[in-house]
Amino acid sequence: MSLNSPPETQRLFFALWPEQAFQESLAQIARQVLGKQGKRVRPENLHLTLVFLGSMTAQQRACVEAVADTIVGRSFTLQLEKIEHWSRPRVVWCATEETPEPLIELVQQLNQGLTVCGHQPETRPYRAHMTLARKVAGHFPATRVAPLVWQVDHFCLVQSVTYPSGAQYQVLRTWPLGM
Repeated sequence: MSLNSPPETQRLFFALWPEQAFQESLAQIARQVLGKQGKRVRPENLHLTLVFLGSMTAQQRACVEAVADTIVGRSFTLQLEKIEHWSRPRVVWCATEETPEPLIELVQQLNQGLTVCGHQPETRPYRAHMTLARKVAGHFPATRVAPLVWQVDHFCLVQSVTYPSGAQYQVLRTWPLGM
């Protein structure tokens, strides 16, 4: 690397990362509900974002990992049971009827801690959801589905790499959530 070139960065976010069987169940619901509408998220990419960090240098990554090392969160049950649509970004997503308190606390702890790394927390209220498809045109009515239950016992730092074929995510580190 020359002295004038910018430092290499990684596009990072904190997320809840379900096991493959849960991802497959969610992908099946997406196929049933969406049919041929939109561009579905690949099953292996289905996750629930906690905090989006964006492009980070190695030094910034070390800072956010140090913050994550200090998190004392509780494990919890997440129940996804409704499909909704944001028309402006044209996204269909699956969500909870009620966000569990330990999930809200986890997001708050991360956002508060990450300010020491220069992270500016999102100003909108947190909405726990898993994106199922993008580029869904027109009106898509809200739909209830048979609840998918997920016991959450860890959170992850994930890297997003964009290829011509789409985004690919890689879990870089995980942290446990206590009882």
